[in-house]
Amino acid sequence: MRYWLLFWAIFLFNGSALAFNDDEDDDNGRPQLNVVIEGVSGQLLTNVRNRLGIYNYHQQPSPGPARVRFLHRRAEQEILRALAPAGFYRASVETEFERDNGVWRLTYRITPGPAMPIRNVDIRITGDAENDDAFNRLIRNLNIQPGQDLHHRNYDNAKNRIRSLAADRGYRNARFERSELQIDLNDYAADILIEFDSGTRFRFGDVRFSEAQLDEDILQRFVQFEQGEYITSDELVELQMALSDSDYFSRVQIQPLWDEASDDAIVPVAINVEPNNRTHYRAGLGYGTDTGARVLFEQNRRWVNTRGHRFNSQFQFSELISAVGANYIIPGRQPQTDQYVLRAGWRDEDTSTTRSELVNLGVSWQRQLERTQRTIALDWQDERDTFSGERRDTQFLIPSVQWNRVHTPDRLNVREGFRTSLALRGASDAVLSSTDFAQATLGAKYVFSFAEHYRLLTRGELGTTVASDFDRIPTSLRFYAGGDSSIRGYGYRSIGPRDEDGIMLGGRHLMVGSIELDYEFRPNFRVATFWDAGNAFNDITSATRHGAGFGFRWQSPVGPIRIDLAHGFGPEGDKVSLHLTLGPDL
Repeated sequence: MRYWLLFWAIFLFNGSALAFNDDEDDDNGRPQLNVVIEGVSGQLLTNVRNRLGIYNYHQQPSPGPARVRFLHRRAEQEILRALAPAGFYRASVETEFERDNGVWRLTYRITPGPAMPIRNVDIRITGDAENDDAFNRLIRNLNIQPGQDLHHRNYDNAKNRIRSLAADRGYRNARFERSELQIDLNDYAADILIEFDSGTRFRFGDVRFSEAQLDEDILQRFVQFEQGEYITSDELVELQMALSDSDYFSRVQIQPLWDEASDDAIVPVAINVEPNNRTHYRAGLGYGTDTGARVLFEQNRRWVNTRGHRFNSQFQFSELISAVGANYIIPGRQPQTDQYVLRAGWRDEDTSTTRSELVNLGVSWQRQLERTQRTIALDWQDERDTFSGERRDTQFLIPSVQWNRVHTPDRLNVREGFRTSLALRGASDAVLSSTDFAQATLGAKYVFSFAEHYRLLTRGELGTTVASDFDRIPTSLRFYAGGDSSIRGYGYRSIGPRDEDGIMLGGRHLMVGSIELDYEFRPNFRVATFWDAGNAFNDITSATRHGAGFGFRWQSPVGPIRIDLAHGFGPEGDKVSLHLTLGPDL
């Protein structure tokens, strides 16, 4: 009987060997090898493919019978090792070999079996972190709780999160005393034991700036933490971002001086900065259907003195609108969020509907509140404009407050996000003003992405004015509609109340809305269709103007370029018009 068993063993082994010596070869003299894996998908399938040595020859000429036999014998253990980190310790593998027309086909049918559950989790934190609520919250939210399926990646992630939290919160000398993942194959359960000693938590000491072009007092204003507070990486990152965004410096490097820590765990912080170029110039040529051809020149003096004051000036000349402006900027108590601005400007506008010349002097306080920028301002303006052939001179002292908020992950290439604004302003004829008025404007724009390549853009703007003598309200304080960023299909500021001769007067109120759908047919290129509607009016019963069309979008390196063809369905827009704009969607 023993000899018969030995005979059949030799026969089966030789039969298997002969199977891999098939004479049906491909053009290279060797059969093609196809490896099929069944029973798993997703990440498990990826793990198996990465671990399975024979899969390296999938859909390639066979490496030869001896090599195939060697890799085939190892395959089952490789598959089991690939499944174990995902918690599958009772998996089974069936294999099948087929040959057909010069192709060797190896099939591995996998039955993963049940995932191993986590039975016990024991995480012990010692040191100063024992009383740190951040660690307690982290442990409660780790993805290694009793009853959950075991996954080695979750165990490793848990350790990394504990280690990372310690580093982020100033536990310089933290370490694992013990970390074990115990596999009980008899009871088919896993136990996790982690002992983590955080050591001492360090605190901020004095902040030492390298030699810089600004006074030490100004530099220290950027520091928002106090000496003696616990060190956190968030505080250091925010400080580095604030200094980098200030535009004073070309390079900022922050480093806690751990080697100089005191016996009571106080750590000084060194900040090395390199000055930016003091003056920045920008010049450009452009064209917009609202403004015509234009020339732009800007000068930005990044610091005027050691107190960090700035100065910038702008010159813009175009076919329709020309302007000159200057701003003197003084950093506030918190330079990264507060600044005071003294400004002066001149603007001349000569369109087919309005003629206006404006001189402005003003002061404002700008403050960043979370994601919202608030501006409180006081402006004096002297304006000369022409209505119905009659020239008028007006002066106003205008207090105002404005809130602006923009939220998007990428301001240059917007796929999701929104922009909102609210402005309130007014004046009194008792205080250096030609008449009483109060005005409010509200604006919003939202961008939504869906179905991978589509975006929906919605926009709205509301405005209203209350005035004791509206005839004394100048062009710059009236509402108009029409143009690239208003109602397309109509000329710039061509929609609004007119006099008996058809001369544009502008309105007390404004209501504009838009909806647009675009499709990205290839990276950075989109086609769009849109519908705009609204009016600038004195009477709510005034007819709404509509405009619709289609356009092309190119996400250029300097921002989106938009080309639109639109038709207005009102008397002011009874023909197709071209609209060309450049700038971010929000």
